[in-house]
Amino acid sequence: MRRLLAAAALAALAGCMNAQPCPGNLEVCNGACVDLAADPEHCGACGTVCASGKACVSGACTDFTTGSCANRTNGAFVVLESCGQTVKLWTTSATFISQAQVLLSNPASTPNLPVLQLTQGADCDAQWTWHPDAIEARFEPGPPDTQCSLCPGSASLLFAYTPIDPLWCPPGSSVLSVDVR
Repeated sequence: MRRLLAAAALAALAGCMNAQPCPGNLEVCNGACVDLAADPEHCGACGTVCASGKACVSGACTDFTTGSCANRTNGAFVVLESCGQTVKLWTTSATFISQAQVLLSNPASTPNLPVLQLTQGADCDAQWTWHPDAIEARFEPGPPDTQCSLCPGSASLLFAYTPIDPLWCPPGSSVLSVDVR
C-alpha cells in the first residue's frame, strides 16, 4: 500500500512539473510558452536560433525588413537590449528620446527602466509580433505597479493575460542606439 501511495504521489508531482497548455498559438519550448512564428530563439521549432541581425518571420530566419519605416520623421528609432535580445522601436515621445540619448552616453543614469505600452502586430522590428506604442514610451526609476518585467521573447504572453494593451518594462535593459529623424 505504501508503494502504491508513493507511486501516486510521484505521478502527481510529475504532472505539476509539466508545462501548462499555452494560450493562443504559442508552443512549449524548454518549459516556456513561445511563438514559433516570431521568436528568434525558437524560430519555426524549439531551439532554432536566428543569427544576429536576423528576424524570425513566419517561422523562418530572415533579414530585417523596414518598408515604410525608412521614411519616418519627427521621432527616433531606439534600439534596446534586454536578456540578450534587441528591440527596435519607433517613438515620437521627445522625453523618451532625450532620456534614451542620456542613457546611451551614460548607462548609469537614472531613470533607466523603459516602460512601454505594447500593441499587437509587427512594426519596424519584424522579429516581434508586437510593437511599443510610439507615443506612450517613458523611462522610470523602477517598475510600475504591474507585472511587466519579461524578456522580449516572452512579451507576447502579456496579451494573453490582459484585455487592453499591456505595459512592458524589459528587465536589465540598455540603450544600444538612438537614431533621431
